[in-house]
Amino acid sequence: MLVAIRRTVIGLTTCLPMLAQAQWRTEGYTQFVGATQNSASTNQPWQQGGLNVQGFGEGVEVEGRLGFHYEFEGESGLRWRAHASGIARGNSEVDLGRRAGLVEAFVDIGDLEAQSWRLRIGQSFAGTSHENIESFWQTPFSLSLSALNSWIGEEFRPIGVGLTKRWAGVDRSHDVELQIYQGNDTGPAVLAWRGFALHNRISVFGEALPLPALETLHAGGPFAAQREQGSQPFGPDLDSRLGYSARWRSRGETLTYSLFATNNRGDQDLHDGDEYAWRNRFFSAGVTWQVNPDWVILAEALRGRTNMGFPPGGNVQAAYQAQYLMLSRSWAEYTASLRFDRFRVREEDFSAEENSQSGKAFTLAFLRQLGNFRYGLEYQYVDATRPGNLVIGSSDEQGGSQVQLLMRWYFGGE
Repeated sequence: MLVAIRRTVIGLTTCLPMLAQAQWRTEGYTQFVGATQNSASTNQPWQQGGLNVQGFGEGVEVEGRLGFHYEFEGESGLRWRAHASGIARGNSEVDLGRRAGLVEAFVDIGDLEAQSWRLRIGQSFAGTSHENIESFWQTPFSLSLSALNSWIGEEFRPIGVGLTKRWAGVDRSHDVELQIYQGNDTGPAVLAWRGFALHNRISVFGEALPLPALETLHAGGPFAAQREQGSQPFGPDLDSRLGYSARWRSRGETLTYSLFATNNRGDQDLHDGDEYAWRNRFFSAGVTWQVNPDWVILAEALRGRTNMGFPPGGNVQAAYQAQYLMLSRSWAEYTASLRFDRFRVREEDFSAEENSQSGKAFTLAFLRQLGNFRYGLEYQYVDATRPGNLVIGSSDEQGGSQVQLLMRWYFGGE
């Protein structure tokens, strides 16, 4: 017993110099978003279990995001970092999801700037996005995200271990990351059964996203065992299979481009409790061109396939793709951005209702940053159709026109 106490005291004494060098930091923001819509249909917002794929509907949404960072450097120069962030929402009467929850939680060992390598353990975004470059996976260009990154925020956030290595040259650096992960077994159920959407809502750990009232999900349908609340993208692992991903990003003074590929290796013949496991794999590519200090062009493209179940039984087989092109201009405290989106889900099983979707979108946003406050105005038009909606008595139109106003207050940080 005395030996154990002595070892503990020695261990704590050894850690004291590192703890003295540790840095705690918190940051976050609170925002109010007001929205009005002129929809092409009477469909309810998807967060209410409907089939409209724009924003959160009409009215006011209140949201706060908070992050904690803990960093220290050991005597050997090795850097450590722990990070956790979460969301609290104030529109629970409209949104059937959770009021609050965890978004990211991970530990980094090593530092890409100092050691040229990093080991990350936990749940975090995969580092694919070119528009989501701010804290809390936010964008400095618009109020809503592209269809591509809206879906990433909904249903893809690996929980695993990733090793990144950086090779830095005179005017360009290259990052290569390999990751194994679990806990992404149930996606993309929302994408397959609802289609792409455009918004800025990020799913939290353990929440169930509402699904539309499809006949196949009702009692007696082939997928009646799906939980009534919807689909849970991030939660316990279902099939004990590890997924994997690979990412490459090359960064220069004016051009940054990236490639990403992943396969969750889901057991598509598995139903566990109230969820189905889906096999999902996709590939994405992106580029950022900083034309000059004022103008920047961004583009991303994604293509993937998902499968759940096997014929002749109940099954879903679908291919999906999304692309966007954005032009942004900054001057003084202002930013103006124009984005074009295209997206598609193609049904390939034909064993139940028609789940195909085809759409395009136009978004124009103006932002102004005044100290710790950001103000924004955005107009968006979405032309999206999903023929399968007609089977359940809903309009096949999923979009329309939308205007949003933003006021955001930042606190903490460096």
